[in-house]
Amino acid sequence: MPEIAALAEQLFGPGVAVVAVAVAIGSGEAPWPEEAAAVRRARPSRQAEFAAGRHAARAAMVRLGLPALPVPQAADRAPVWPAGLRGSISHDADLAVAAVSRGGADLGLDIEPAQPLEPELWAEIALPGEIEALAPLPALSRGMAARLLFCAKEAAYKAWYSGAREVIGFDAMRIEVAGDRVLAWPRAAREPLRGGWGMAEGRFVVAIRSVPGFKAGNTALIGQGPMARWRPEG
Repeated sequence: MPEIAALAEQLFGPGVAVVAVAVAIGSGEAPWPEEAAAVRRARPSRQAEFAAGRHAARAAMVRLGLPALPVPQAADRAPVWPAGLRGSISHDADLAVAAVSRGGADLGLDIEPAQPLEPELWAEIALPGEIEALAPLPALSRGMAARLLFCAKEAAYKAWYSGAREVIGFDAMRIEVAGDRVLAWPRAAREPLRGGWGMAEGRFVVAIRSVPGFKAGNTALIGQGPMARWRPEG
């Protein structure tokens, strides 16, 4: 198993299967017919990312002892998981990673290059003091801490959005990190979403589980801030 998939499974804990698949433009497994319409007019790189993500998702189902099933895309671009399954997909230009479980909490998985985030983006993603709170972690500069923060918020939003179906801003999610554990606090939450982080194959990896039964409350910030432009994508 690739190191990045093994790390993600470890971070999620029991019951979650994770598979990583290389993104290959012009080759590799094509999307299934139920999935293909979502990217029929997309650029080749997007088609390759999408196909690799769906391939990884079906392979994760098989790792759970289940039949491989299609994962279409909803109108909001979120993956539509087969009945009884939970999942999350993340990708970059070279790799797609998918996590799948049999029911339970919603999942949020994100991978990001282990490289410093550009300083001009820090204010768009971070609440006051968030980056500084992460920077003391071993070997993390402020730029690397900002990248980890971005990765954690992306993973947390995926887990959040699966149940809430609300667009929220970066300022509606507060991240805390203790060692390799991650707590993500949506505004008005009584308890956090929980997960972990690590580094593998030159990437940050963050895996988050939602809180079953959590209600959205007043987290919606539609039309405000950069996060209003965020859309789930897998």
